[in-house]
Amino acid sequence: MNYLGVLLILVALGLFATEIFTSAYALFALAGLVALILGLLLTLQTSVSAVAFYMLTILMLLFIALGVFFIVRRVSESRKLHVATGKEELIGRLAQVRSALYPTGKVFIDGELWNARIASGEAETGEQVLITGVDGLVLTVRKQ
Repeated sequence: MNYLGVLLILVALGLFATEIFTSAYALFALAGLVALILGLLLTLQTSVSAVAFYMLTILMLLFIALGVFFIVRRVSESRKLHVATGKEELIGRLAQVRSALYPTGKVFIDGELWNARIASGEAETGEQVLITGVDGLVLTVRKQ
């Protein structure tokens, strides 16, 4: 048994665990991947035939490449999603004017009454306005 190969596999597992608990932009995972591949190559090279060794290496690299592809795909899809919580989620939504905006007043959205400032013009009670920004606890709105 090749002890250097086993040591590299253990180092790879440690690097993967480190990546889980830190935000190193996948540097530990990349180093772990290299250590894992080298460790497996060193360990498997002495115990199997050449054909089986190359087939296992190709299959291992294929599974790793597929895993990386799916992870990168999911991350890129998640970056396209809109913010779902906090004040930022209000931007682009419609609110109902509860107190006329001349230029400040109150609007109602999601069961809450917010102070609002209209960017230009005026809005009467009952009209719908579009939220364009949030400044503290004051919404910036415009007529739709």
